[in-house]
Amino acid sequence: MLVAFQLGLTGLHELSEAQWLPSSKGEMAILGPVVRNELFFFVFIFGAAILLILREWQTASQAKIDRDSLNAAEKRLFESQNRRQRGWMLAAATASLAVILVLTADFIYARANSAPPAAQPVDPVGNIVRVPVGAVQDGAMHLFTVSTGSQSLRFMVIKKPNGWGVALDACRICGAEGYRQDGQNVICRHCASAIYIPSIGDQGGCNPIGVPAHVDQDNIVIDISALAQESTEIPK
Repeated sequence: MLVAFQLGLTGLHELSEAQWLPSSKGEMAILGPVVRNELFFFVFIFGAAILLILREWQTASQAKIDRDSLNAAEKRLFESQNRRQRGWMLAAATASLAVILVLTADFIYARANSAPPAAQPVDPVGNIVRVPVGAVQDGAMHLFTVSTGSQSLRFMVIKKPNGWGVALDACRICGAEGYRQDGQNVICRHCASAIYIPSIGDQGGCNPIGVPAHVDQDNIVIDISALAQESTEIPK
């Protein structure tokens, strides 16, 4: 039942992320931890395992109390049934412990990977930011910050099969929570949506907010005013 509940919420999360259903930052914040199998799901699984073990222990304790009223044949039958029950209890406890350990490891791993990646500060020249192509052509997500005087803007640059993905480290649903890279996907740190790298900069769902940019010789050129303009789309 718990797994079915989580899968149902995962489907709701995906439909909301695809904008087939109305979505908001608050909704994604509630659904995200469940979809990520983090603390919410871990606590429910842990609680279910404990309740299972306590129920079996209570049943066994009650059976021991009733044993005194049995005759010799009934006592032998009771002992046989009790041995089978202890075997099932041990198997259930072992399986529950294994599930808890796996979920705990997954929880710790997810936490360790959810820390915000470091961003490299860059200095603008006039109203222009230049990022050397050679520094970002490894296919990894690179984060930068640039100060405009009144605010600090955080943006990403990543090489795509069809060019360059330049976008704010934020989206129109989850706000400025930012992203991290996990293999071939960029992951939203707020709702755990996996962003396909070739789609970075495109509109829709939890995609990072794209920023116009072009390549000038050996540099990717970004207009700071474009960064500032797109930052107004970030929900507070």
